[in-house]
Amino acid sequence: MLTPGFALSFPDFYTRGGLIKVDAAFLAELAASDMGLWTRLIAARKDAAKLDANAESQLLIDLAPHVDDFIGKLFGISKEVSALAARHHELAPLFEVKRQFVQRKAAKAFDAEAATALDGEKVGSELEPLVGAPLRGAAPGDIANAAIATFELAFAHHVTRWQADEATFSGALDLALRYAAWALHTEAGRHRHHSGVLFKLPGKIDPLHL
Repeated sequence: MLTPGFALSFPDFYTRGGLIKVDAAFLAELAASDMGLWTRLIAARKDAAKLDANAESQLLIDLAPHVDDFIGKLFGISKEVSALAARHHELAPLFEVKRQFVQRKAAKAFDAEAATALDGEKVGSELEPLVGAPLRGAAPGDIANAAIATFELAFAHHVTRWQADEATFSGALDLALRYAAWALHTEAGRHRHHSGVLFKLPGKIDPLHL
């Protein structure tokens, strides 16, 4: 049976008095870890009208990790929350490179017509030893999801490092740019990376037809 921490019980979550106890427990945890942030929160609660939109947003952002920690302790899932946070940070380069390199550079450096002239298999075979993740010998679409995930994460980590010294790694960056364009714009490239997240262009979302 799951028992909440901080001497709380599940019925406390359904009454005002219980929620006041939850809030008091959170404030005590916040004060113990960051007294300055606790002071900001208390001041904002006393006079919310003095807080402009930017300051309110920043306060919420600063509070978010403390809320994560508190929820972990409240429900006894701190290890799971930590593991999830570690996984998030591990994947952060993937989404940064997707936005800054793949979508902003590769997508614009080659249009769909130019990308079809690229030899994605050859470029990929030259790129794989540089990122340390194999693609050679597999036909587009025949690579396991785990292999695609491994390649894309390795690609993102290496592109991040290469961009920090573009003069030294100009050749590697050119290969990465051409491979990204091929993976983005061609049917074979999209088929190969259909299970991945890196080589995707943003699209409109219809909330009524997800």
